[in-house]
Amino acid sequence: MKKIFLILIVLCNSISYSQDAYDIVGKETCECLNTKKVDYSKMNKKDMQTQVGICMIQSYSSHLSEFKPEDKISFDDEVGLKNLGEKVAMKMMVSCPEIILEMGKRSVDEDDAAEQAKEITFIEGEVTEIKTEQFITLQVKDKNGRNFSFLLLDYFETASLLTNNEINKKDNVKVSYTEIELFDPKNKEFRYFKIITDLEKK
Repeated sequence: MKKIFLILIVLCNSISYSQDAYDIVGKETCECLNTKKVDYSKMNKKDMQTQVGICMIQSYSSHLSEFKPEDKISFDDEVGLKNLGEKVAMKMMVSCPEIILEMGKRSVDEDDAAEQAKEITFIEGEVTEIKTEQFITLQVKDKNGRNFSFLLLDYFETASLLTNNEINKKDNVKVSYTEIELFDPKNKEFRYFKIITDLEKK
């Protein structure tokens, strides 16, 4: 009976070992952030994540020996860091829920803003050139005389206007697009390209 009792104690300690460490890191991360007295209402999501990350890593490093081997991570392990952040964030909900809720609100606000910006990003103008190489490139000049170049990479409902040669030079069009960073082999560098998401012939 005594042996069974000892085994149960060992098992319980094993289960709660890293759990207690996460509790400590969560609490200390909150304390670190509160000490900084940062006005989170004036910060974006990335800045908030940076501040939380700095405090979390400082606390984690101080208590590394308290984590089970399988819960220890290296700082170049992106998946491990993400999992650590998620677990610590759950613990932070106890000590500083307002910070986690503010991060969540900021994330939702920025995602909504990005989606809205994506929806209204378009150019209206006259087609000046259509090039068919590895990809179709549509060149458009707007009413202010500015030239824009767009790539056809993904399918969208009106893509056939280009693929079926239904658009020609001098046609007036409305081009909706998103910007993606791609490698430019000609210039041997990464740069942003405008990718067509919708096309309308005026």
